[in-house]
Amino acid sequence: MFCPVCEAEYEPGITHCADDGAELVESLTTESGASDDSEARFVPLHTLSSPAEAEMVNDILQQNGIRSVVQSGASDAFSPLFSVMAPGAQVLVDERDFDRANELYSSFFGEDTSPLTGPAFEEEVEEAE
Repeated sequence: MFCPVCEAEYEPGITHCADDGAELVESLTTESGASDDSEARFVPLHTLSSPAEAEMVNDILQQNGIRSVVQSGASDAFSPLFSVMAPGAQVLVDERDFDRANELYSSFFGEDTSPLTGPAFEEEVEEAE
């Protein structure tokens, strides 16, 4: 059994996902109905000023069934430890969820690309003035 939202696999007999409450299905399928053996391809949704802010957006997206991750700083094993100090972070979403993620982001934050801390780059401030 699989969760159609987070794609977690469960033992037979379990009917709902423990993470998001979705009803489990016997196999994962794409919108066309074919089994989805391909890996998710993540595309940028927004670049935010702080990794903490990006994590907040990521949590909102995941709570609404959007496959998303945060990318900040370097891509080595230590980057999660230091990402809190790094300026800026990018929220990436599965390209299959991009339109829904964009709608959801807009419903929470409007057109504000960094709702809590302001624009990620100085040039965005200059353009806004």
